[in-house]
Amino acid sequence: MLSETSAVKGYEKSAPEVAKEMEAEMNAIKQVTVANNRAPEVHVPEPEDYDTDLEEESKLIRASRKTKQPRHEYPRCYTVPMEERPRVIYMRACHKFNLTPSSSFLKGLTSGVVKLNHQNLGPEGARAVALGLVLCETVSELHMSSNNIGQSGTKYLIDMLRENENISVLNLADNELQTYGAQLLCEMLNENDAIISLNVSGNNFKPQDAHLFHTMMSYYRCTLKELDLSHNDFGEYGGKLIGEAIGNNDTIETLNISWNGFGPNGAKAIAKGLEENSCLKVLDVSWNGLEDVGSEMIASAISANDVMVDLNISANRIGMKGLGLVLKALSSSKSIQSLNVSRNPITFEGPVVAVQTILEHPECGLQSIEFRDMCVPRQFLPILAKINEFKPQFKVKHGGYVIASDILHHSMEQRMETVLNDPMMRLLQYVHERKLRLADLFFQFDTDRSMTISEGEFVAGIKKAGIPMNDEQIQQLVENLDVDADGEIDFGELKLGEKKYLKRIEKIGAELPFGHKKSNSRPASKLSNARSRPASNTSRPASQMSARPMSNSSRKTERPKTVPDHLLQPRTKSDLAEELKKLTDSSSSESEGDT
Repeated sequence: MLSETSAVKGYEKSAPEVAKEMEAEMNAIKQVTVANNRAPEVHVPEPEDYDTDLEEESKLIRASRKTKQPRHEYPRCYTVPMEERPRVIYMRACHKFNLTPSSSFLKGLTSGVVKLNHQNLGPEGARAVALGLVLCETVSELHMSSNNIGQSGTKYLIDMLRENENISVLNLADNELQTYGAQLLCEMLNENDAIISLNVSGNNFKPQDAHLFHTMMSYYRCTLKELDLSHNDFGEYGGKLIGEAIGNNDTIETLNISWNGFGPNGAKAIAKGLEENSCLKVLDVSWNGLEDVGSEMIASAISANDVMVDLNISANRIGMKGLGLVLKALSSSKSIQSLNVSRNPITFEGPVVAVQTILEHPECGLQSIEFRDMCVPRQFLPILAKINEFKPQFKVKHGGYVIASDILHHSMEQRMETVLNDPMMRLLQYVHERKLRLADLFFQFDTDRSMTISEGEFVAGIKKAGIPMNDEQIQQLVENLDVDADGEIDFGELKLGEKKYLKRIEKIGAELPFGHKKSNSRPASKLSNARSRPASNTSRPASQMSARPMSNSSRKTERPKTVPDHLLQPRTKSDLAEELKKLTDSSSSESEGDT
């Protein structure tokens, strides 16, 4: 297999070789720089006879000018610290391969976590990253999913990981590593024992590639704690090999093998491996088509080894019968705590069957069941309430309720639970049981009589009084009471905290505790004993005026006339002729007077 794929196009030298060449070049430049900065050594023979000091000095100057050697021109360079070498090498590699440097990589060199997901670096980008990390001692996590690095980029990264033993988390998901990448990766893991978390999901691994991971997982030097092989194409044949590897492995604690199409036959091999395994705690076998038979076998194996904590068998075509078999098998397991059976055709009766089974087997260790896409009926709630009586931490994650009124009921219960579990409730309960006033409690906590309670005094007072609160609840109560955030609580803030808490209880419609009365939204009248106004026996007298007088603003105003009335009357032709004659006579007389 290696002979067919070892000759990768575009690959000439390994990453460590190129990095060592660059380091040698940097050392050579540094030596030349030191030589350039060194002062020239001048050998001047001492004169035998001299007259004055000035004469001796002039001779020395002339001799130094004659013996001065020409300086060689070298590029000026500065000494690079060890922690800066990965950055310098990466920048030089990007310049050499005509790449744009990634700011995420440069930031990761400082933080220790390099996140280069979905950047489409390609083979040359992976080569530059590999060169930059060969000598790096600060980076512990490398995430390079969805970068299309190809086979040559995989070769560069694997060669880097053979030299670098500081990286413990490696993510190469969705990079199309295929068979060649799987072979290089498994061979490297047999040599590198620093990597404890590996994600190679979505790399188009085939059933025959399962042999490589089987060998790697079964090898005694395997140090992996987390392994993700999801979204590949192992099939039933690969499932048999993975199941056998699970039985041989004793280091992996978290395994994700979802979306591989194992089927019932592959589930049988996985179940057999789980019976022999003694370290696996989290297993995800969702979207594998296990059906009722395969799911039951895996559940029975988990109850046998009594190590598994979290099991995900969602989307495996499990029906009502299969769900009952799975829950019955897990009822005897005390280690299992979380079960995910979402996206299975179990109808709304499935959650009822699940909680009923747990109610009948209180020794079961389950603390959480997930039905994300399933609504629950009304008969589900009373069964869950009975379970919470002996398992207060037990929860069911579901998709809602079949009846709308149940949604309101459930939300009110959640709000009631939140309010009653508030630390202020326990503080008021202490005051009520001791028959104290809130002022008495304040002066009891105020030890220095400063009329304010510091955080230290409040914590000490709570613990001295024996009020049942943990450190988180005490801190939450201090933050709620300290309104102005000055680090101290005065009596006004304590009283305001009590008032706010009682208002929260009123909003959910619950009865106020410890004899507190509900405050009326509208204040009562001052004349509480005053009688109401007597009703009138006679009706209101009618008005004597026939009609209501019109206001000045509503009266109609007439528009003033701008044209005389005599001009609006119609006139005959004879009237117009007489008027024209008068106008002409008046105009002629005015002209004679002017002359």
